[in-house]
Amino acid sequence: MSIANLAADEWTLRSRDAAVVTVGLWLDETIAQHRQELTSAGLTGPLTLRYQLNGHDVDGDIRRVREVVEELHETYRWIKTTDTAARPERYALLAQLSEARVMPSEIALMVGVDVRLAERFAGNDEEARIARTLLHHIANDRGVDA
Repeated sequence: MSIANLAADEWTLRSRDAAVVTVGLWLDETIAQHRQELTSAGLTGPLTLRYQLNGHDVDGDIRRVREVVEELHETYRWIKTTDTAARPERYALLAQLSEARVMPSEIALMVGVDVRLAERFAGNDEEARIARTLLHHIANDRGVDA
């Protein structure tokens, strides 16, 4: 384990026993150099870092945020996998609703998808409203004349 401290715009990485101290401007480069120096000193294994800013420990905060970010990435991967698996069924339903002249805004309301996705299947919502209104008037006018 080593401590990585950013002070005066410079990273200092110090091994636990302070036998290896590496200084650099950029964290990624300083870590790579620190690994090499640890190996040269006969210290092997994974490098674990604890972080400080100007000598103040911020490692706990960093670890908490990192855990949340990792959980978000896991959740995103699960959502993406589920979305990909459900896509054919969802698209089939959207096509079926479109063929039945359900308007995009209605599809979005019924199925819970974004209107833009529904419009990919059923056309522009405003145009669909105009078309339905015209078809409705034509059908009703014929009914009155007959």
